[in-house]
Amino acid sequence: MVLEADDAVEIVLKNIEPLGKERISIFDAVNRVIAEPVVSRRNLPPFDTSAMDGYAIKAADTEKGSASLKVKGVIAAGDNVAGLSINSGECYRIMTGAFLPSGADSVIQHELTDNGKEVVNIPQQVKHGFCVRYKGEDLKTGNTIDRTGERFTAYHIGRYVSAGIFYTSVYRKPRVALISTGSEIADPANQDNPDMIFDSNGQMAKVFFEQLGADVSYIGVVPDDKDALLNTFKSLKNFDMIVTSAGISAGDFDYMNLIADQLGIKWLFNKINQKPGQHMGFGFMGNTPVFACPGNPVSAMFCNFYYTKPALLKMMGYKDYRNKPVKVVLASEVVKKKGRVQFDRVQIKVEDGAMKAYPFTTQDSHIIESLVAANAYAKFTNEMVGTLKAGTELYAYVFNAEQVLG
Repeated sequence: MVLEADDAVEIVLKNIEPLGKERISIFDAVNRVIAEPVVSRRNLPPFDTSAMDGYAIKAADTEKGSASLKVKGVIAAGDNVAGLSINSGECYRIMTGAFLPSGADSVIQHELTDNGKEVVNIPQQVKHGFCVRYKGEDLKTGNTIDRTGERFTAYHIGRYVSAGIFYTSVYRKPRVALISTGSEIADPANQDNPDMIFDSNGQMAKVFFEQLGADVSYIGVVPDDKDALLNTFKSLKNFDMIVTSAGISAGDFDYMNLIADQLGIKWLFNKINQKPGQHMGFGFMGNTPVFACPGNPVSAMFCNFYYTKPALLKMMGYKDYRNKPVKVVLASEVVKKKGRVQFDRVQIKVEDGAMKAYPFTTQDSHIIESLVAANAYAKFTNEMVGTLKAGTELYAYVFNAEQVLG
């Protein structure tokens, strides 16, 4: 069955569910996906504190436009203020982050005063609450922190530590088996043979999936041999996903298609009306999803980006797992011959506030350099046929955001 690309994505995502959960230290949770809310064990700040170096005062003392206040002492950050208080006409010299003494409701910066040591002169009215960080302003004891479905980052660590949370529930990492097929393909571990092509597909996919957060086992290269492929699949145990490259077309040695029944694979689709990657299969071997990507490097990587990536992200528990398009403007003319969706490699540059897409010189699916030089796939819809002039607006999917935004 030949599908449109967007329909194929929906079929994939409809059939993928998040994995189970595990509880780990937050210091081991970076780049994992948060699975459950947590509850704060702390107020932050724990008491009303000063936002500036200055004087802790009663704002009412300045309501006439100025005041001279007796300085009762100095309070530094971390000092215990139990038993410390001020009455009208009194104040404490206070440091940033220090707790306010009882009776104080505002802080005036020392540079706005005469910086007196025993008596301080304040030449202006001070608003109630000025330069005060209130108890629990950022976080209150018992507050729910719900970042479910987000990747745990340095910012999350800051939030959790400040709340007194040191363990969290995360989704389990998917275990991915990666197989490359083809008698012309050489495993990079083998001795160099100039008549063969090193398996770049497997290595690109391995790093790509690992960067997403999966545990990847590179099974290696399987030649175009029916029994070898059958035996390799039978050896796979306890994987959450199987990803292959090549062998999914209609040739005499495309065994992924030819022996799917013997492998127990039930395809939900094995052809998509798209370029690159027309011959792309998705199905299940038992309960394990199988993504059968094409053999050409660009086609394989595009299919892994457009189909396998969102499936992995959903499996990992991400709240936002879909690829998100951005609007771009063509920087040069493109000729599109056929009425099918086409994903061309482009380099997006931000120029004068606009995102301009510069197409790579060739869109042949064996040119790996196009993946290195480009940073996005520009989507040309079925209806876009003929000459598309510079300035045409369309959507693109960025795969190297750092190169675009810095």
